Amino acid sequence: MLSLNDLPIPWSHRPYFDLSPYQSGAWHIQGIDYSYRSLVSEVGGFDTPSESPVSLVHSASFREQLIRETGLFQYPINDPLALPDELRTERWRVLCEHLEHYRELSPATQVKTVDLLSSLCFHEAITRYIPAISDENIGRDPTFARLAYSLAMSKILCQEDIGTSENLEDFQRIFQYASKESLVAFGAAVELIVLQATAFQDIAAVAHWREVAKEALHHVEPSLDRFDFKHLTSVFKRAAVFAPLLRGERETVVREMDICQSLAEELTRECKNESERLSAYDTLITVLESRTKEALWLGDIDLAEERSKKMVAMEPLYSRYRLQLGEILLKQNKFEEAAKIYRSATRLGPPGMAIAWFMAGQCHERLGEIDIACDCYLASLQMDELAISAVEKINKLAPRLGNSMLTDWSTMRLEQLQEQQGGMVSKTKTSYIPEAASALKLAGERELSQI
Repeated sequence: MLSLNDLPIPWSHRPYFDLSPYQSGAWHIQGIDYSYRSLVSEVGGFDTPSESPVSLVHSASFREQLIRETGLFQYPINDPLALPDELRTERWRVLCEHLEHYRELSPATQVKTVDLLSSLCFHEAITRYIPAISDENIGRDPTFARLAYSLAMSKILCQEDIGTSENLEDFQRIFQYASKESLVAFGAAVELIVLQATAFQDIAAVAHWREVAKEALHHVEPSLDRFDFKHLTSVFKRAAVFAPLLRGERETVVREMDICQSLAEELTRECKNESERLSAYDTLITVLESRTKEALWLGDIDLAEERSKKMVAMEPLYSRYRLQLGEILLKQNKFEEAAKIYRSATRLGPPGMAIAWFMAGQCHERLGEIDIACDCYLASLQMDELAISAVEKINKLAPRLGNSMLTDWSTMRLEQLQEQQGGMVSKTKTSYIPEAASALKLAGERELSQI
């Protein structure tokens, strides 16, 4: 059985498995380390919950994907307390002690504990640990409001839909009862903009909540320093741009996103400590991702490629950005370059290792390199044995390679998978961005789906 240090991907993602200190890897892994140190008061105040400087949190399915694609099947848990004692590090035991006594913790420490669970993608566990919070408590204590907000976000990250009417009700209730001078009210208003834009495409509702969020930002401004106000202004404008985007107002979208990027770049020059450094980095890379999708929405594929390459250069250890660049290169029929990008993504870990191998196979197939393509499809299957699209491709290529065993196996396996899926052969996908959470991303994906 594999151990955490046997291969580079499990080693770099080790904090997800046992809360080991951050060694190397994408910045969302740094977020886990920061959340743990915040919990034990190595950073931030002892009993004052602060906003996590790393906003990128993956959905609950990320943990399943991480275990499946690394082969570390001794870690398939949905609650830290379920991890066997022999696999626990000292840090993991500290987290478990907090969870065993969760009800006895101060509300501020509960928030920090939940933040750590969120960074580890234990969103289902969060929905169990946080009890229903009354309207009165949301209004009485900003910390209870924070817990209600965390619960609402975890519910979204547990579901396949990008947003439901129940999600709307959760954030509307938080906004209604939370103090208007609290960051929670502002965050709820921003989330309502996003939900109305991405899940419901309700232009009127987006415009309404944009004004509400603008007013909420005005209410909290006196309590913020210069850095935090710029950060939240960038967050607000990136959400507010959904209104002109849904109306097709291209010049307004570009102008507002220019402001977002300018604010984000200013933050990187003004950060004074670790928390601000992480927050500035997180803000800028998120803006660059949105700007890449904006370029696709505008139909400027060259600009999209330029921005996507800048994003990869800025965060070279996060596979999702390479997947996005690969799709943009595919749209321009740059198959050789796309193949290299996809293969590089397979060396970085989730999200999307199976898809990266599959897309590399697509590129090599288009280049006429069917033996390499077949190897890529087989690698994709090793990551995800239910990937029917990869089996379809192998079944198509195996006869051309003269491999009768592979032909016979793929025919048998294809029949099994078709039966499991009700006889429906899946349509090969060329896009894999499961965390898509903005209209800019969705617009970009619609463009890429035409490849």
